[in-house]
Amino acid sequence: MSKEVEVPPISRPDETFIRRAVEEADVNVLRLALYQQTHDPKLANMRVERSLRFGVFAEYSLASGHEGEVREKAIAYLLSGDLNRLEVPSRDETAELMAIFLDRKLSPEEVNFGHEELSFDVHPRDVAWGAKPSPDQLSSFQVVIVGAGISGMAAAVQLARLGIPYRIVDKQKGLGGTWFLNDYPEARVDISTHIYQYKFEKNYPWKSQYASQDELLEYLEHIADKYDVRKHISLETEVTEAKWDPSAKRWNLDIKNSDGSKEVLSANVVISCSGLFTTPKLPDIEGIEQFKGKTVHTTSWDHDFTLADKSVAVIGTGCTGCQMVPGLAPQTDSLTVFQRTPSWITPVPNYKSTTSKELRWLFDSLPGFWNWSVFASYVADAQFQDLQEIDQEWCKNGGTVSERSESLRELLTMYIQSKFVAQPKLAEKCTPSYPPFARRIVIDNGWYDALNRDNVELVTDGIECITEQGIQTKDGVIREFDLIVFSSGFSVSKYLWPVNYEGRDGATPEKLWDKDGARAHLGMTMPGFPNFFTFYGPNGQSRGGGFHSWAEIWSRYVGSLIVQMIETDTQELEVRQEVFDDYNQRMDDAMKGMIWESEGNGGYYVNEQGRSGVNMPWSVHEFYEMVREPKFDDFNWT
Repeated sequence: MSKEVEVPPISRPDETFIRRAVEEADVNVLRLALYQQTHDPKLANMRVERSLRFGVFAEYSLASGHEGEVREKAIAYLLSGDLNRLEVPSRDETAELMAIFLDRKLSPEEVNFGHEELSFDVHPRDVAWGAKPSPDQLSSFQVVIVGAGISGMAAAVQLARLGIPYRIVDKQKGLGGTWFLNDYPEARVDISTHIYQYKFEKNYPWKSQYASQDELLEYLEHIADKYDVRKHISLETEVTEAKWDPSAKRWNLDIKNSDGSKEVLSANVVISCSGLFTTPKLPDIEGIEQFKGKTVHTTSWDHDFTLADKSVAVIGTGCTGCQMVPGLAPQTDSLTVFQRTPSWITPVPNYKSTTSKELRWLFDSLPGFWNWSVFASYVADAQFQDLQEIDQEWCKNGGTVSERSESLRELLTMYIQSKFVAQPKLAEKCTPSYPPFARRIVIDNGWYDALNRDNVELVTDGIECITEQGIQTKDGVIREFDLIVFSSGFSVSKYLWPVNYEGRDGATPEKLWDKDGARAHLGMTMPGFPNFFTFYGPNGQSRGGGFHSWAEIWSRYVGSLIVQMIETDTQELEVRQEVFDDYNQRMDDAMKGMIWESEGNGGYYVNEQGRSGVNMPWSVHEFYEMVREPKFDDFNWT
């Protein structure tokens, strides 16, 4: 049954402004928002055409002739002024609306995830008490969250809604996790903010579709203040050790505070939200400590250092290096980029463009327009999952990965060649030997244009050593520099590091993971570690969907377990060994059909043992069904 939520009245601009706003809108998004308000059957019955742009990217567009009709209907509706109601559809009604958007019936699993992504409910991934305990009962229960980034904030908001006491500790000077740590020039998200945001926070006024680091940090600061999380955060507070106390059924965490003092926190539950990109990695190069000039890792950028008239080296051309170089090049006298392995670079139209005032007005004025914009971005993002899967029949007939993968490879190769028409050798240096998506694909931030500058050199000869004055490559050439930038990424296999965790009977992550790297059940729980959870843990990177959405889903999963603990007076909760083993065996089997282990060796998706340790093999809808609600029988309860 639909509900109505009142929307505050918004002043109406003139028709010319409204026409500009409507012209800028995605017409299919506009159609669904309008249909929700008017129930005009003509809008529902319009034909949607699915096409593959360049033979790769699926697009859903209205059949010819419908676009103008939708826009004129939208203009008339917006001019009418009847904009003060928002219909909140039921799950079944949402399924019908999504079917209209895509012009096909969706599976129950697709509907479950899509209904939450549309975010019509106030808190679409909420946890509810069966019988809420008294304040006295709740006050004796304590959760410690390690990390004040996206995951930690999601966990905090969920716990606060349940009234469960919590404390967040973070070793950094500010909240924001990776977006506090990574403030190098040109740092920017590579996924649309329509899906890179919490679904419990509606219609945040993003300045751009792909937000910069400072805007992403502003957003998390806003969340911390609006949801009263900030007072629960202890910054510059480092967990050095955490041990399970079997007699008290609690975790004892050794804490080092910003002033050097130490304390011990006791918690019923620990949630590690330290994430994947927290431990900077320096390249293993001889002589790295000998350099007399300045060195900096991208996670510790020195904003006071002047680049003008400087000779600068950048080591590393992954996502960070490719993103940063276009911003550094115009500021330096010379910039030398050292590349071991090229990245596949994809263009994104209007990557740095800001949200126009017309489009902002439409988000604020037309009920449902924001929701369907979010859904459209999710649908666009989810299509990339196919490019991660190996088509065995295609490979048996001599192909690589799949037909779509080869089409994308050809498309991106043509893009490279178009950027270096006069420099075919440079185009060759920039062309990867592995298929797209075997490693992380990178959004073009002006990378190829920067390499075309007269003051930029791309070096692909291996580095022999670092000298006092600069860098010597294996061909014997020595180049002198004032600054060396290490864009060498993170030690992603060091989950939970540097905290020393010790669970039941002396269990440690190192012992559990000794064979072939970090593992967990659903990326969240491990045998031997009662009442302990990890967010964005081993193989916890989904194949689609926004990160904030998954943080909400993990928070609901763990929140549900905590509620069950409190309601049943359970002191100890631990995943069963056979459940852990079965999940990981199924994951290994499914991983054989994915691209990373066979084609992506050398990238951070594959660990030191040659196993894919970052990504999961499950599709968005498969994994969502696994974690939508916990299976209590998967755990031992005492």
